[in-house]
Amino acid sequence: FFSFHCTMNVLVTGAGGKTGAMVLQRLMERKDTFVPRGLVRSQKSVDSLKTKLGAEVEPLLVMGDVTKADTLTKAFEGVESIVIVSSAMPQLNFWSLPGTIFRKMVGNKTAKPDFYYAPGGEPEEVDWKGQKNQIDAAKAAGVKHIVLVGSMGGTKPDHFLNTMGNGNILLWKRKAEKYLMASGIEYTIVHPGGLLPHPPATKPVPGGERELVVAVDDALMDDGRAFNTVPREDVAEVCVKCLTAPEAKNRAFDLGSMPKGQGEVWDGDVASLLAKLSGANCKYDDPEWPAAQGH
Repeated sequence: FFSFHCTMNVLVTGAGGKTGAMVLQRLMERKDTFVPRGLVRSQKSVDSLKTKLGAEVEPLLVMGDVTKADTLTKAFEGVESIVIVSSAMPQLNFWSLPGTIFRKMVGNKTAKPDFYYAPGGEPEEVDWKGQKNQIDAAKAAGVKHIVLVGSMGGTKPDHFLNTMGNGNILLWKRKAEKYLMASGIEYTIVHPGGLLPHPPATKPVPGGERELVVAVDDALMDDGRAFNTVPREDVAEVCVKCLTAPEAKNRAFDLGSMPKGQGEVWDGDVASLLAKLSGANCKYDDPEWPAAQGH
């Protein structure tokens, strides 16, 4: 894992997820710049990544559970930078679908199905305590920079994502982000909008085909321009580019994109992308929400 060339040792946590796998793939493709490692929770994730990225990914993977701090030490050893892509994942309650369909048929256009989280996989456990464990492990290992993938919507306590399984996922993510900012480790916090392809769509939405848009404090959700979605592949590319961009250090921003065919395709320059913010960063001092006060 250690390299004597001018390369950066990078750990991707949540590497078994869709976005995490894309980040890991991009690091693997840049062998002159990065020496990657991926943290996964299960053999199932290892097998899935071998299918997606090839057998050469297996030696790069380390098993660990972000909710169990004592399983993280090995993965964090010798790491200079980390991309945190771990996240709680709501599960659809299929039994709620018939009722949802019926309510839509009788005119309730906002009806949504029910969701739940697996025991131990709730946002408080994964997105707060799990991310805190990762930040603490990073600090102990001497990590210099953390790129954290959060989500747009953190200023909106009534956002639909918070209601899923009563998990308040955006509030727990926000609490973890504040903990990172206070840790003393250099950070980059990226809040993507809705990730494309957006369920129930499954057709891939390639990256590198759109103009990317940055803002702060959920402005992209409120300005009516419909720039509040972004391809997963573009999110992964932004994360990788932030690892080597001084302009990305100690920044927190929202990330969206224009519809394909509008604007100019992003040229991969993170410095020029962030320059559009004129130094602005997402604010975390207001409001303070009860759901984000737990320990």
